[in-house]
Amino acid sequence: MKAVIVLPTYNEKENIKVLIPALEKAFKKIKNHDMHILVVDDKSPDGTAEEVKKFQKKYKNLHLITGNKKGLGVAYLRGFDHAIKKLNAEILFMMDADLQHPPELVPEFLEKIDEGYDFVIASRYIKGGGTPDWTAKRKIISRGANLLARLIAGLYKVNDCTTGFRAFRVSEYQKIEKKKIQTRGYAFQITLLYEFVQNNASVTEIPLVFRERKHGESKLEAKDMIEFFMNVFKLRKKIILKFLTFCTVGAVVSVFNMVLLFVFVDLINLEKRIVSPLIAAELSFILSFILNSIFTFKGKHDSSLLSRFGKFHVAAITGMVLNLIIYNLFLRFANFDAIVGSYDYLLAQFITILIVVFWNFFINHKWTWGKQSGKD
Repeated sequence: MKAVIVLPTYNEKENIKVLIPALEKAFKKIKNHDMHILVVDDKSPDGTAEEVKKFQKKYKNLHLITGNKKGLGVAYLRGFDHAIKKLNAEILFMMDADLQHPPELVPEFLEKIDEGYDFVIASRYIKGGGTPDWTAKRKIISRGANLLARLIAGLYKVNDCTTGFRAFRVSEYQKIEKKKIQTRGYAFQITLLYEFVQNNASVTEIPLVFRERKHGESKLEAKDMIEFFMNVFKLRKKIILKFLTFCTVGAVVSVFNMVLLFVFVDLINLEKRIVSPLIAAELSFILSFILNSIFTFKGKHDSSLLSRFGKFHVAAITGMVLNLIIYNLFLRFANFDAIVGSYDYLLAQFITILIVVFWNFFINHKWTWGKQSGKD
């Protein structure tokens, strides 16, 4: 397979002098892949492009494109496009040109690709990885940003979301809608990973010991940090709005449920611990399925309406059992009657609904309507 290492550069002349020969040395250990280097230079005033042109006389697998400085994400997209269309790349690498990413890891990336993985990450935060040259302050900031990305963007299974040393299959990259990865700066890294995960790409990590740069200055600016944090929340905008819609439907259904419960218990005099909440819950679940199909999980689905209704019912029964358990625990131990008298069952049901709503959203989002045409 043809693999292309994409190196965005801006004022990296001194580092590129060391990096290109080091990569070529690492390539000698790789037998079953056709290795290439693509330098994407943003018109560096220090002569980075000129230095690359000197190396091109020696290395026929070294390529160069130039453009205006518009951010790391823009540079990578320009490089990916060139590597795929002009070099027929099948595997793409993302790598910093500042010598912080060791070239000797390249064969390990390809071993994982050969094992069948779609996206390989050099991780600072797994066993064998680390940041020994960093100050405590920088470690805290990096860990905090990484934790934020994992939790808010939903990348729970990835230990290092913000590392810039990666490799991935072009076939999987081409499944991504390019309008979804148009972030300009360093936020591009988290955006790209997020879209791969959303497309169910198989992801793995290899250890990375991250060192300090020896030449030049970091290109990370305050605006990049702002874009990063804003982008993390933006990535989850759809799921947040979907959850709010789900909660709105839940609020409507909850009122419906409590009205039914009041009618069954106070007007019809049905038994209030099991019979009334069971009937009220079943009717409420039917209404909930209808409303969520229309408003929350609208769109095309791979499964049939009948299949979704069946899954929803299984999820509903599970939630209903959980509802009954919590509801009765409150009735038995919470002493709500001291607060609301004979209407203790209504307060118990209200609090129970608040607890169960998170379970209901998770199971329905991931399972019942899990295969929508629009990823979150």
